[in-house]
Amino acid sequence: MMLTTLVTGSPFGLGSDPELKIYDAEFDGVGVRVYEPVNLKSNKRPALVYYHGGGWSWLSVDVYDGATRALAKRVGMVVVSVIYRQSPEHPHPIPFEDCLTATKYVVNNAKSLHVDPSRVAISGDSAGGHLSAAVAMAMKKEIKISVPIYPCLQLFDLQTPSYIENKDYIPGMLTDVSMLTYWLNYGNISYNYIDDILANRHTSQKLKESLYAKYVSPDWYMTEHIRTPSLRNMKKKTNFGKTELSDKIQETILNPDFSPLMVPDAKYKDLPLTYVLTAGYDVLRDDGLIYYQRLKKAGAKVHLAHYADGFHGMIFFFDGPMPFQVGIRAMNDLVEFLKKNL
Repeated sequence: MMLTTLVTGSPFGLGSDPELKIYDAEFDGVGVRVYEPVNLKSNKRPALVYYHGGGWSWLSVDVYDGATRALAKRVGMVVVSVIYRQSPEHPHPIPFEDCLTATKYVVNNAKSLHVDPSRVAISGDSAGGHLSAAVAMAMKKEIKISVPIYPCLQLFDLQTPSYIENKDYIPGMLTDVSMLTYWLNYGNISYNYIDDILANRHTSQKLKESLYAKYVSPDWYMTEHIRTPSLRNMKKKTNFGKTELSDKIQETILNPDFSPLMVPDAKYKDLPLTYVLTAGYDVLRDDGLIYYQRLKKAGAKVHLAHYADGFHGMIFFFDGPMPFQVGIRAMNDLVEFLKKNL
């Protein structure tokens, strides 16, 4: 309720809207909230399926109500906000499967929803950005645009420059420890391993020298977005790690549905047009930048919207009682991109 108040100005959300028809429904058993602009009369309307953030563990479509309303009205599209089941009660792959199910329903039932099946986009922020990347891999041919917003994409390396630089910024939003606890909840991995994973001892020397390590290696870093000079030429040590722990969790952390960066470049080639949004003051910055670099190398159509002065969670603050200029810019840019491309 406190966060809903912070982003909407009301503990009870925004209520009814004369410009939108808003209703809750179930799509093949998955809860959704649908936003339909009342002046959008076409039988072939564009649509966006949105997966909210919150570390797969908390937050809700209510907290995101202001953002999803704004997108529906400003772009002129149907927005479907997915009420996916959350960890730790429902760990991976359940949140992913719920999002996949709801998205497939939109595509497969486009006619009854008065949606153009060739104009369906997906998006989400943070954990929702992760879900957007995972669903895009599973629905390459059916989705027109994917918009991962400061996504978390791997649990292989928690010593990237962005984790090191940003772990102490805006602790109320996201730190290295809080992000890791979300990963552990999602992966059904014990909290006993927090210290080992933060120090990258959860991957064995063999794994650190494998092809998987190359998927997130410093070769992909965009050094122009690293503020700390000493981190721009990082060399990764490989001669350490706990083999027993690595063997225990590697099936999970190497699963592409769990870690969308853990796939060969060729798997990215046929992804839909992708709009990657990243923030300078965010432990997840480098996950998103690596994803952008790898998609570009693979020949995918990809656009980067990087906000050097941005922070994790900024997409909330485009309006309401606490707007930030960077949040306003990010929302405006996203709206214009969707108007032009969807």
